[in-house]
Amino acid sequence: MKQEQANRRRLLYGVMLAVLIWGSVLSLGAFLFGTGPDGLVTFAPSVTRGAIVFSCVAFFVGGWALLVRQQRTP
Repeated sequence: MKQEQANRRRLLYGVMLAVLIWGSVLSLGAFLFGTGPDGLVTFAPSVTRGAIVFSCVAFFVGGWALLVRQQRTP
């Protein structure tokens, strides 16, 4: 039973890490590319766009981690 619980925890942390990596890639794309005056996607770096996307992903994963930690604590 202990091994099964450890496997579940490892899987959960793996999924959380995957979501964080996925969000980081999305924020990199939001940072590097934007819309030009003609409405088409173009190379237009913007720290603000990247920071907004990354902060939303970090807030989500951080809240998830807190909920998981709170659930483990008796």
